[in-house]
Amino acid sequence: MAHRKSANRVAKQRHVAQLRQHAAQHPPATAAAGQGPQLAAEHKARLVTQTVGHVVFPGDPEYENDRQESNPAFQFYPLAIVYCACEADVLVCIQFAQLFQLKVSVRSGGHSTAGYSVNTGGIVIDLSEMKGVVLDEDHAVVHALPGTPFEVFNAALDHTGWHVPTGACGDVCVAGFVQGGGYGYTSRAYGIQSDCAVAFRVALADGRVVTAKADGEHADLFWALRGGTGGNFGIVLQISYRAVKLPSVWGWSITWNEAQAAEVLELLQTRYTRQHAPEQLGYMMNLGYYNDQVVYMVQGMYCGPRDQGMAAIKPLLDIPGAQLVVDMTGTYAELNNYFEDHPYPLPQNLPDGICETKASGYVDKPIPKEVWQKVIDQFHQAVNPWSMVYTEPYGGAIARYPVEDSAFVHRHVDMDIVIDGCWRDEAERVKVQAWIDGLYELLRPYMNGHKYQNYPVRGLPDFAWAYWGEEAYLKLRAVKSMYDPSNFFQYQQSIEPL
Repeated sequence: MAHRKSANRVAKQRHVAQLRQHAAQHPPATAAAGQGPQLAAEHKARLVTQTVGHVVFPGDPEYENDRQESNPAFQFYPLAIVYCACEADVLVCIQFAQLFQLKVSVRSGGHSTAGYSVNTGGIVIDLSEMKGVVLDEDHAVVHALPGTPFEVFNAALDHTGWHVPTGACGDVCVAGFVQGGGYGYTSRAYGIQSDCAVAFRVALADGRVVTAKADGEHADLFWALRGGTGGNFGIVLQISYRAVKLPSVWGWSITWNEAQAAEVLELLQTRYTRQHAPEQLGYMMNLGYYNDQVVYMVQGMYCGPRDQGMAAIKPLLDIPGAQLVVDMTGTYAELNNYFEDHPYPLPQNLPDGICETKASGYVDKPIPKEVWQKVIDQFHQAVNPWSMVYTEPYGGAIARYPVEDSAFVHRHVDMDIVIDGCWRDEAERVKVQAWIDGLYELLRPYMNGHKYQNYPVRGLPDFAWAYWGEEAYLKLRAVKSMYDPSNFFQYQQSIEPL
């Protein structure tokens, strides 16, 4: 047959011609909005022609959309966004950034709560086009590419009978999630997602591609990648997970009246975190707004039959005013999707372009009923109806996993509690931040000072201790020194080499 160029190569050559034509018509200038100097046309052409994936530059029609994170509170202006199509594209981007001394940000789903997967004046290595899932049933292992979102990951396993814990948000991708630990509905039963990882394929700053696993040559890197967060040691190209059999789960949701809410919150901590509750029971507690009314709701999954799940939640149903509003058996993927809309979506009717601010902390001391009541009273003072407070209970398999075996060190706590506020402009942001701060101060005495590294906060004092503690951070720095001694991968809260 005749030799023909691919449509992709034709498009790339057209892109290069446009870049050169634009450069000829417009002499170099400093870009607006803090973008800084731009790449020369020949350098842009080099990046376009040496990669298979699509490259976006300032001035391209899609640039304004593509530079955005999921949270528009962060506005940054990279010199190039490369949608990598394969491992070779990632290596080209690393080499290009080193050649021109540009910083890099690694992005899979763009859900960094601190905006760390984009930058100004550097390159964004976007992995969202590198997605795919392969199930090896003979070895009970699932292989996933880094840009695989959970809606794809869960769908790929749906009806196979195999399961790996994932998060509740369908467009979060595996690579960023697992490197920060990774909490989900089934984590009390099967562990934080990083506990299930058995191998990582990683591109390093020196151009090597290595495989890190517990019993291999790069066991120290394997330890660090499970909780050490992305963008620190290299770029994850593939994750392999140990899978478990879970053909179906029982999904449940309970609502209460306001009068019983504080009692429920106290009971959830004392009987449904580290003690008493079976580890097959996972859930999230939500305070939110629906139709301008505060909702007090718990929703979760039981990794087992309905009758056992009903027995586990009976003390919650015995509280006056309790209503079982979801009672459904299905696959994990089905229930994960179902909970996005039933019994109602929280937050409700979130407008496009709205910004978000989060505060979170690990609770390890009993919160008295009267303090929970103060939290409820303060919640009623929310600035707008998109605010939420929710908890993620620990215990079970999370607590059983040895603290020293990974960089995810948050094992012996009751829960992570998250205060989530949304805003549209600076005046509203100030009010929302004050509301968040007030709630956080109520809860601070019952926290241990540590924070879930998948919910990073810019400007956090002593972030290294908050995310990892002294001993684990020292070990992370040693791993950084071994795999990225020049500190090529860096951002505001990255790990420093020794």
